Amino acid sequence: METTRYLMPALIAPPSMRATIDGHPRPYLAATLATCFRGSAADPLAGQLREHALAAQEHLAGGLTLATRAHLVAVARATQRRAALLPLADRPAVLAEVVRRLLDDAPSSCVALDVCVREAVSRRYTPTPAQIATAAAIVEAVTL
Repeated sequence: METTRYLMPALIAPPSMRATIDGHPRPYLAATLATCFRGSAADPLAGQLREHALAAQEHLAGGLTLATRAHLVAVARATQRRAALLPLADRPAVLAEVVRRLLDDAPSSCVALDVCVREAVSRRYTPTPAQIATAAAIVEAVTL
């Protein structure tokens, strides 16, 4: 009975006094976008990017309401549709740059994703100035 003595006040405390995790919509959007990368034998970095994105997305989801997450998934799908209009060769570089920009000021739970996407942008999907401008326009169009 002694162990529940400390648990009870936490359970019966009013919602306004309970600890909450602040939501991070931009990093959640970045993680959702990064899940579109698929790994292969030719591109194992994309697989790592997806794994880190799924882990970050799972951690960040706890601080967001269901409605906010649904909205961010809709924004991610719209962003992916916009990227699908780009030439096939430009898509990975533009999406990786968009994810990198959205991860600015992300919480520590996104460090692995941030490191992986920065490596992807610098080594695998090196963007051209035109691709960087396209990515900047996409990020600017995302209103959060």
